[in-house]
Amino acid sequence: MEEQNRSLIKVNSSLLAALSKGGLSIDVFAKDILVLECIVAGTSFRKLDDVEKDLSAEVKLEPKREPDNKHDKFAIALYFNKTKVGYIPRDKNEVIARLMDAGKKFFVTIQAREWEGNWLRIEIKVFLKD
Repeated sequence: MEEQNRSLIKVNSSLLAALSKGGLSIDVFAKDILVLECIVAGTSFRKLDDVEKDLSAEVKLEPKREPDNKHDKFAIALYFNKTKVGYIPRDKNEVIARLMDAGKKFFVTIQAREWEGNWLRIEIKVFLKD
């Protein structure tokens, strides 16, 4: 039986040539970019008793633009599943809102939470998906 020379990795010669000449750019270092750390606004106006126990550090909140919000044209609501938890504060949301309107994607992580009276204080980090 004749022994065949088999490579474990098949290499495309065009790809190899492009890589060796630096003609191919692959961004293997893409990462999410932290753009804001803040406290969620408006939690005292929401009924969060049922979901509060599920709002752990592993949870991501979904930011959704509310351009027709009558109180803030740059409003960004934060959702846990279908429950509106609150908003990114009005004094910190314009740049993120404009980027979202331009098609950029964001996600929000919870850093800490605790009840202070009827107010659920939720600390978050907002990330731009790169």
